[in-house]
Amino acid sequence: MSITKKESKIPAGRQPATKAPAPVRATTVAPKSRPGVSQTAAAGAASPATTAGALSEETRTKLDGLQSQLGGLQRSLLLTDISNEVASIETTLSLFPSEIEELRTRGYVFRSFLENKAKVLAGQWEEVHNRASSEIARHTRELKHEADLAGSVLRLGLGGQPTQVARAETEIQSLQHKVEAAQSATRAIYKALQENVNQTKSQVEQIRWLLDQIDEAGFQLRPAEDPVAACKAQCLETDKDGPEGVLYLTDERLFFEQKEEVATKKVLFITTEKKKVQQLVFEVPVGQIEEVLTSQKGFLGHKEMMELRFGPAADLRSATLRLHGADNEEWAGLIGRVKSGEIAKERTRPKDEAAIEAARTAPTKCSTCGATLSVEIVRGMREITCTYCGSVIRL
Repeated sequence: MSITKKESKIPAGRQPATKAPAPVRATTVAPKSRPGVSQTAAAGAASPATTAGALSEETRTKLDGLQSQLGGLQRSLLLTDISNEVASIETTLSLFPSEIEELRTRGYVFRSFLENKAKVLAGQWEEVHNRASSEIARHTRELKHEADLAGSVLRLGLGGQPTQVARAETEIQSLQHKVEAAQSATRAIYKALQENVNQTKSQVEQIRWLLDQIDEAGFQLRPAEDPVAACKAQCLETDKDGPEGVLYLTDERLFFEQKEEVATKKVLFITTEKKKVQQLVFEVPVGQIEEVLTSQKGFLGHKEMMELRFGPAADLRSATLRLHGADNEEWAGLIGRVKSGEIAKERTRPKDEAAIEAARTAPTKCSTCGATLSVEIVRGMREITCTYCGSVIRL
């Protein structure tokens, strides 16, 4: 008795949905009988390699690998990573104005280029975003078509015929190259802008970290003294050892403050108790920095070293610092710009001359008991308390 198979028809005007080919498992299929050919002869005519049961371990492993590779490519061809990168750039750009304004409100007056830089980047982004979005859509359409073709070829290859397996491997490798090419071509559209956005984001984060450290510092800034930069560092007392902390640069002074947890108790070389140590190690007026020497030490030169030599009026002759997460050449250049006064070109507002004058004219003697006042006037100070008679002197 013959069995007629019903063909599946697609209504006119409708196209089948584009889907990733479902994984197809090889199954054992008995050879069909043909008129005049016995079942035994038909079975003998089929090559053992064409049946799933006869697939070699090597072929089965290769087919499993090709199925897995195709599945990964079907996810990659959507260019989701690219879309996420584009969305991240857009979000970062949208936050720049409010973030920079916050830094200004907190008192950071340098890097006056930040506002204009954020504005220019936002203007460039509109065109770049449109081009990138268009390319993502185009590449996704084309790659879906290529993936459907590779899936069809792979299904044929699941029978184990060497030529079909080889063809499936070629198609999937071709798809791999096309996906990678699409990713590279799309990233090239926004790569330069993305680098500038990331650089600006890093600058904003560095300033925010600087202001956070200033808020936590054990020292205070003088009136009209403005912070420029800060980084994590180690002040070396020997070739390897020395306190860890933060290096600060203002438009007037260079500081190093120890800020770390140190072991207070050890058992068998294992630290069991710690305490936080925060204290000023040195401060030097920028005018007393006579020389800045930079070098790269350690394995493959990964240690950013900076040696500072000070003038005779400074409290110390020199200091050697190992910078963490900062470039010593950039810091040397920054110190040079502060010392020369060139940093003033980056100001968003001039120095507060009223605060400078108030500090200059601050009383040096107590109006009540006549004692000499040795209190240093610092930023935000509104009064002085005489340590001898307790009188409060308003500034």
